[in-house]
Amino acid sequence: MTADARAMGRSLSLISLNKFVQLIGGALWAAIIPRWLGPEDYGRFALAMSISLLLWWLGDFGGLEVFGRFLPGLAERDPGAARRLFGQMFLLRCGVGLSLVPFMLLVGPWIAPWLTGWPAALVGFAAGLHIISWTSYHTLYARKEMGKWAVELSWRLITQLPLVLLLGRWGLTAQMAAYTLNELLYLLLGLWWTRSDFSRAGLRPDWRFLRPYLAVGLGFWATNVGLIVLFRAGTTLVQLFTGEAAEVSYYDLALVVFFLVYTIVDQLIRAFLPMVSTFKEEGQEERVGTWLQIVAQWSAALAVLFVVVVYYTAAWIMPFVLGAAYGRSTAVLQVMLLALPALALVSVGTVATAVRASARAKLIAILGGVVAFFGSSPWLIARLQAVGAAWALAVGLMVYAVLLFAFIRHDLRLRWSALLGLLALALPLLALRPLSGERFGLAVALSLAAAVGYVGLALSLRLLSPAPLRIVPRLLFHR
Repeated sequence: MTADARAMGRSLSLISLNKFVQLIGGALWAAIIPRWLGPEDYGRFALAMSISLLLWWLGDFGGLEVFGRFLPGLAERDPGAARRLFGQMFLLRCGVGLSLVPFMLLVGPWIAPWLTGWPAALVGFAAGLHIISWTSYHTLYARKEMGKWAVELSWRLITQLPLVLLLGRWGLTAQMAAYTLNELLYLLLGLWWTRSDFSRAGLRPDWRFLRPYLAVGLGFWATNVGLIVLFRAGTTLVQLFTGEAAEVSYYDLALVVFFLVYTIVDQLIRAFLPMVSTFKEEGQEERVGTWLQIVAQWSAALAVLFVVVVYYTAAWIMPFVLGAAYGRSTAVLQVMLLALPALALVSVGTVATAVRASARAKLIAILGGVVAFFGSSPWLIARLQAVGAAWALAVGLMVYAVLLFAFIRHDLRLRWSALLGLLALALPLLALRPLSGERFGLAVALSLAAAVGYVGLALSLRLLSPAPLRIVPRLLFHR
């Protein structure tokens, strides 16, 4: 194994550790905060946080891709130019971030009648702090300091939880103050880690210097904005079309659990990526294609298995973890999970576009997904409320995945018939769900038996390659 591959393995280990922390944080947040606040109060808080998250992406500018591509070379050839790029992006994001407070004071009441005054201002201020912090964390990414880079998102809920518990009892303003304080913590941490990158020359405005870098990041920025809109706009749309904070809370909680499940699938996919990258580095194009095909097959299969297991058990687990008041979140989650196989293919497709092509395929695909989401959401939400928003999200993600798959199917070497076969095998398993009745133990046993039967049948029909079953132990126990 080359030095670069070993470094990639170390980076993957650090990211995996932080992803595990993110998983724990998300589980604790979902188990404690919604039950503590109740559907109405949590719905308002969830909407405020969701809007703040949407605003983050106004200051993204494709910074992660731009810094990852240009900053290492600049730091080696011309450290002054590297600090200049850092400083110019920092100034630009400061300007965008500070403008979000008056923006939210104007827009907030249009979204919800209670989103005025301090809560609206804090939504914008928290988003601005996050945007400013991105310059530091994108720099850490470019330096390959993956442990520090991953802290920014992975530890967020772990530190946010005690702050909200401490202050949140005094209403939405106090809850958003806790949320904003958490953003300030990560901004200060990022500034401390990148304090050596600040220079007086770099902080003098120079649009001509920054403009070509922004031009490079434009496509990635548009793709990132499209993806986050697809994921996060549903919370706001539920509020706009229903006006019911409880429905917002049902949708948001299902989305939190959906992300937790997706995190597990995504992490399993990532375990194979260093090996595929090594093949690419060594010029073994045939093996790159073969393993992209294998990862695509297994990612779709694993996603299907998670859908089956959660479909069998969610009716008991969701009310137990979240409380009986959030029982409606179960139906919302089950609809969202229908898009999980598509989202798994998106993860593999993202790798393929990074290895083989540009952001163009992703940009066109995400545009199609966003159009499908917004085109279907008004009709669906008006009739089915939070469940309708989940259907709109599932439709958008499926359109995104199908379009991306159409662009990169030759790189993945995965036939449409093979993909449809993996999905079709799951339909009888879902149909067996009523056999478990109201017995949780039987539902768990049936879901595990269904999972084993699904993998065995897919292997026997050659819809899945057995190669990962041989390589996984090496990936897990390699030192």
